[in-house]
Formats: sequence, C-alpha cells, structure tokens
Amino acid sequence: MITVYVLLRIKPGMDRNVLSSIKKLTQVKIVETLYGEYDMLIKVRVETLQALDSFIFDTIRTIKGVDGSTTLIVMEVPGAKSAMRRKDS
Repeated sequence: MITVYVLLRIKPGMDRNVLSSIKKLTQVKIVETLYGEYDMLIKVRVETLQALDSFIFDTIRTIKGVDGSTTLIVMEVPGAKSAMRRKDS
C-alpha cells in the first residue's frame, strides 16, 4: 500500500466544487482545506505507483477547478520506528 499527501492549488471560487468531488474518491482518506500557498491537502492510499499515476493524472488533475498539485510520497526509514501519531489524528 502506498500513502501519499497531495497539495492542491484551486482556482478562485471553485473550492466547494473541488472539495465535493474529492470527498467522493475512495482513495482519499483525509481531506483538509487550507490557507496559504496551497488550498487543499489530501491523504491518499493506493496499491501501486501505476495506480498513483492514474489517480493523479486521470482523476485529480481532471477535476474542474484544480489549478495544480504537488504529490508527496510517504516513505519508511529502514530501522526507524513508525511516525508518532497523536491521539486526535
């Protein structure tokens, strides 16, 4: 299983439409709206890198209102313990 975070830039006035579309996607586990350089953060889980490519290029980038994206692939550091998780996460 591959976990990624995707930061989205959204065209002005399109936030609600993009949020509604993103929430319907089964690969999306968390979606947060943001202030700042990026407008939305989504946590995604897919099975393979091919599935990730398809999800980003054929699904996310085709949603009306998405202006750009940055994809961050989560990695595990060999020999390190898992990331610390807060109780409210």
